[in-house]
Amino acid sequence: MSVRQIALPFRGKRAEMYPDPNADLIGRSYEEGKATITVVETCLNDQRRVMVQRDLDGHTWSMPAWLMRLVFRETKRKRAA
Repeated sequence: MSVRQIALPFRGKRAEMYPDPNADLIGRSYEEGKATITVVETCLNDQRRVMVQRDLDGHTWSMPAWLMRLVFRETKRKRAA
């Protein structure tokens, strides 16, 4: 019996580095009552979400980046033609 290597047609997906569109939110914070909520990082599984942390108890959770932009009242303004 001869030994042969079989090459499968699957290619490994390469991790491509895309520029993070929500990197500008990291480090920004707002106050909610006595607590300060700070954006810590972007979510590893979903680039559309960010991780936020509350300073009172250190609780961390993720939320959509568009919602954080709404909290910070960021709006894209149209250019004049």
